[in-house]
Order: sequence, then structure tokens, then C-alpha cells
Amino acid sequence: MPLQSLQKEGLKVILEGIGIFNMCLGKDFATSGFLHSSLYLLLENLMCSSYQIKSASDAVLRIISALSGHPTVGELVVANADYIIDSLCRQLRHLDLNPHVPNVLAAMLSYVGVAHEILPLLEEPLRSVTLELEVIGRHQHPNLTIPFLKAVSEISKASKHEAIGMPSKLESYSKSVKVKVSNMKKSAGNHPQQNHTSHDIYDANTVKISSMDSEYADTNGDEVDMHLEKWEEMLLKLNEYRRYRRTVGSVVESSLKAATPLLASVNEATCLLALNIVEDGITALAKVEEAYRHEKETKESIEQAIQFLCFYDLQDNMDASVDEGSDENRLLPAVNKIWPYLVVCVKNKNLVATRRCLGVVSGVVLICGGDFFSRRFVQDGYHFWKLLSTSPFHKKPAFSESKTSLQLPYRSALTNPEDSIAESSSLKVQAAALNMIADLAKNKRSASALEAVLKKVSGLVVGIACSGILGLRDSSTNAVLGLSCIDPDLIWLLLADVYYSIKKDVPSPPSVDLPEISQLLPSPSSSKEYLFAQYGGVSFGFGIDFASVETMLQKL
Repeated sequence: MPLQSLQKEGLKVILEGIGIFNMCLGKDFATSGFLHSSLYLLLENLMCSSYQIKSASDAVLRIISALSGHPTVGELVVANADYIIDSLCRQLRHLDLNPHVPNVLAAMLSYVGVAHEILPLLEEPLRSVTLELEVIGRHQHPNLTIPFLKAVSEISKASKHEAIGMPSKLESYSKSVKVKVSNMKKSAGNHPQQNHTSHDIYDANTVKISSMDSEYADTNGDEVDMHLEKWEEMLLKLNEYRRYRRTVGSVVESSLKAATPLLASVNEATCLLALNIVEDGITALAKVEEAYRHEKETKESIEQAIQFLCFYDLQDNMDASVDEGSDENRLLPAVNKIWPYLVVCVKNKNLVATRRCLGVVSGVVLICGGDFFSRRFVQDGYHFWKLLSTSPFHKKPAFSESKTSLQLPYRSALTNPEDSIAESSSLKVQAAALNMIADLAKNKRSASALEAVLKKVSGLVVGIACSGILGLRDSSTNAVLGLSCIDPDLIWLLLADVYYSIKKDVPSPPSVDLPEISQLLPSPSSSKEYLFAQYGGVSFGFGIDFASVETMLQKL
């Protein structure tokens, strides 16, 4: 038997022996320390390429979970997460000796599915992972880049999962606090007090509020102290929300920091993983900022109650515990750093990555708002519109700008030259670009991103729609209808310019006071004089299909 097979059989026997040992010892297996010493080994082998070893690890983990009183392996991992994370952090410092660490992290997060349960514990290992995904770390351990990215991707998904639920929780809590404050003021207003010291007013208001809201009523104790205790509890709960929100925001920022430079990678798998992380991370940051706004409203309501009741000590503690740092403004600064790498991703001409990148750009602009991207589309939009101005059926001359002026030692050359790109693949990229334009144009929040480049984009899109290319028919129609939401007159004019220059039977104007169509839209002497061609720029090989033009006008 080969040596490798013997090693696998030996490892399988060891793993099964752990399970048998656990069955014999029962609860003593954990109290004696055997659980902690074997749990990391079992998680490590969950990602083994050998099915026998992987299934053995899975079976033993299920046995240990059942005998230790945990319904699932995930709950077993959560109960021992501090030990596992501590082991991970130690081994991350010595990756040359422990190259399996990324697999353990990925197994714990994806296979077991507990990332959102242990998210606060992931800040420290994520910092080490971020360092390993920088240039020097990738150069030292190139084979670990994708495993680390897979782990970061799972962390980013977990952060998104947690962030999505935050705004609704904080909004509900904010409404609850506002109701309590309103009831308190109404109760005090219905029982005005005169000729009292501030301490007397404090006592009287407290008694009246207590009688108004049964939640604060406690006839067997000191009502003043009880009321103070309730507001302290509410403030503590708000602080807990704040701490967890900041934890999630910090984890998301670290994930984005690790993945952003890899958007420019020419390796397709690396780039796609980075795009997934960016997409999840931007969504999470948006939700974190939304939760902060509700949190701020809640804080203001509690401050009103504290000042109204003259709880000065509680006010001092509140001021000391609140630190309104710059960490509450995370989204737009993060996107500002990410944008240049998204542009590079499109420029790399990896078709699969480009299609995915266009979808990510669409989502990011929708989240952040079009105003933020208006200037960016003016400066960098050329690289996106260039995808639409090229025909997959005609080869383009090689431009000097496409040549790599400097090849860094850690970057590999692009292995797929543009000449070898299939026509269908190029059409899919153009369809993705048209869908991105349609998504941005149809949404009022993001439409302003296209306003500064509307003529350019409209010319390109209308040119494609008029060409009647089968593979782009649906996406170009969708994009034309989307752009008509921004400026319907411009879109109609571009289409009518083509339609009435080709149509022989042009109807007469309904009134003699109106000029002929030929006077409004003079027939062009060549296809280059069409308005859409003048607005869109040079088009490589797209012709005009009259039936498509007529169909588009009918849909408008």
C-alpha cells in the first residue's frame, strides 16, 4: 500500500478513536480536557480532500455534540469558540508551520455555519488574515490567498446577516423609548406642581409617572430609585446595541480592507471572491449606518427623559460613555477606496469577473446614491461605456493603452488575449452593462449618477437597440426604457431620428403650423450622422434594423 494511503488510513483510525474515546468517557471527555485538544483537529480535517477522512471527522463531531448535550455541531463550536479562536490566532502567527489554518477557519464558518454566533470573537483573527492578504503576505504564501479569501467571504456574509437585522431592532427600540418619554411628559403635564424645589418636583413627577405606567410601579419599594433603575437599564441596553453595532462595523471594514486590492487581481477565482466580499460588505455597512441613525434618535429621547427627571448623575455617566467618533461614517469613505479597484477590474478584461463587477457596481450605486458617483462616471465611465461601443463581430485594432507598461513581479500576465474571446461571451458582458444601466436609470436614488453622461450613454444604448442583435435585444430594450425614465424626450428624439430617416411614408403634420419631420430631423447623409452616433461616439460594426427601431418606438 502506498505511503500516502497508509497515512490517510492512520489518520482515519485516530479520528474514529477520538469518537470511541468520547463514547467511553461520556461527560468526563470534556472535563478532562480531551474535548479542547481534539476539537481543533476534527475541524481541521473537515476540509480534507479525502472523503473518508472528511466523513470520519463529521461523524465524530456529531457524536461529541450529541453526548455533550448540544443538538448541532454549530452549538458545540459556539460553546467552545473562545478556545478555537485562541488556537487559530496562535497558529496564524506561524503559517509556514500551520498552512492548514485557513481551512480550519473556513470549516468553522461555512460547514458548521456559526459565523454570526461568534462574530465579536473574529476581530483579532481577521486582523491577521488581512495582513496575509496584503502584497507581502500573498507573495510569501501564494497558495493560501484563496483559502483566506473564502474565510473572509464567510465572515462578510455573517456580518451582512447581522447588520440586516440591526435597523429594525433599533427602530423598534427607539419607538418604544419615545412612547415612554411621551407618556412621562403627559403624566407630568396632567399634574402640575407649584412652589416645589427641584427635588420635590423630581419626587412628584416620579410618583405621577409611576402611577401612569404600570411598568415602573412598585408599591413595595422606593419609587424614585425604581424609576432611576429603569432608565439605567434602558441606557445599558442602548449601549449594548451600540457596542455590537460597532463590532459588526469594524469586522466589515476589516473584510473590505482585505478584499479591496484583490479586485484588481487577474486571477479569476480571486477576483470573484473579492467581489462577493465587497458586495456583502457594502450592504452591511449601509445597514450599520441606518442602525446608527435609529440609535442616535433613541439616545436623544433618553437624554430628554434624564434631563426632565433631573437625573444628573445618569446624565454624566451617559456623556462619559458615549463616544461619537468618525466610525459612524463608514460607507462612503469605504466606497471611495473601492471604486478605483472596480474600474481596474473592468479594465482587466476578464469577462466573467467583468460581468460580476458590473452587477456589484449596480448594487453599490443603488445603496450609496447616484450623486456620489456622478463625478466618478464622468471621469471613469469611459471604461464602462467602452464595453458597449465595441462589436464582438469585428476585431478592433490594438490600442497602445491596452499594453502593460510595468509588470510587477507578483502580477502574472493576462493569459486570455482579446482575440480569443468568444462572441457569445462578449455579448454577455454587454448585456450585463446594459442591465447595469437599466437598474441605475430606473431607480430615482441612483439615476443622478447617469445625468452628467446621459447623452453619451443614451447614444450607445439606442445604437445597440436599433441594431437588432438577438443576444442584446431584451437587455437593450430594458436599458432604453430605463433611460427614458430620466429623459423621455431625448430617447424619443434619438429613435425618431433613425426611424423617420429610413421610413418612406412619413405622415404629414396634424397642423399646417407645425413643420415637417424632415425639417426637424434632417436625413443624415451617412450612418455616422445619426444623433445616437454623434452622442455615443464611434461604434464598431453595429448596423440598423428598421423592425427593431419600430418596435422600440411602439414600446415607448
